[in-house]
Amino acid sequence: MNFWKGKLLAEVPFGHVLILSGKIKPNPNKITLDLTDNIKENKEADIILLKIEANFRENQIIRSMYQPGEGWMKEEISKNWKNGTPKNPLVPGDIFHFRVAVLQKCFEIYVNDKLYGTFEHLECPKKINYALVTGDFEKITQFHHRMLFPLVFPRCLTSSCSEKLCFQSDVPQKYEAGTVVTLEGLSSGPPTSNFSICFQCNDTGRILLKFLVDFNRKSVIRSFQREDKCFNSNDVETSGEFVFQRGRVFKIAFGLSDKAFLIAINGQFFTYFNFPMQEFSISTIKCYCNDISDFSITNIEYLADTALVNRVEKLSILD
Repeated sequence: MNFWKGKLLAEVPFGHVLILSGKIKPNPNKITLDLTDNIKENKEADIILLKIEANFRENQIIRSMYQPGEGWMKEEISKNWKNGTPKNPLVPGDIFHFRVAVLQKCFEIYVNDKLYGTFEHLECPKKINYALVTGDFEKITQFHHRMLFPLVFPRCLTSSCSEKLCFQSDVPQKYEAGTVVTLEGLSSGPPTSNFSICFQCNDTGRILLKFLVDFNRKSVIRSFQREDKCFNSNDVETSGEFVFQRGRVFKIAFGLSDKAFLIAINGQFFTYFNFPMQEFSISTIKCYCNDISDFSITNIEYLADTALVNRVEKLSILD
């Protein structure tokens, strides 16, 4: 059974939506999405405000919630699905999409971009801090937290790289100084594999940091897009020890100071990268790899506290 965790940057009030997508294994038993306030060391959640369980053996999608001391509550199996739609529209071996919109009195649940049903929330959705996915999936490819009301944020940005898009994540506000993003992942493939982590400006669509890990050259290349959205060899930085290994899990922490990204890898400070412009609004991460690579993000966490920037090394330690 696989385990994937995403920590949110901001609260989830009315008018927000959470989106998770991934790849289902060929012979699945079930896939579960929990929206929870906290995840304990044993990888279990405390309060689960919404549980969506796609059960392939029973051909059902079950919705429920969990309260410590009270147990599972409000289990719904067939209520609310639309006439003519399958009880479980997910297909083994295919891509799945869960979209949960937060309305005033309930969650509105979409499965594979079609309205599946609603679920009344008894707890305030603002308590949601984590999205937890468990079960028979190969990888998670999208983790978005977007604001739809009263304004749409962020804009849906198109890909500005030619490589294969492997993972993307949006947040409903720009990164402020003090924001730290940690990504835990795994890259495998032949010696010529590579992957990149790109931070994209919501206002312009420019990539303000492309963090490229090249296993063939055994180099970590940092660069950015200029105003014409092109990379220039004069802007490239390559200093630093190459610590990545194919087939080994890594953890990177990117912290935003007033003037630069501070970057730590596997518990050690790696480097900094100065912002290429003064005014910007980062809200999107996109991860790419070349065609021969197999790359996945297994955990992502957003943390917003100015004191955290001084602790990027600690936040990059593998659990």
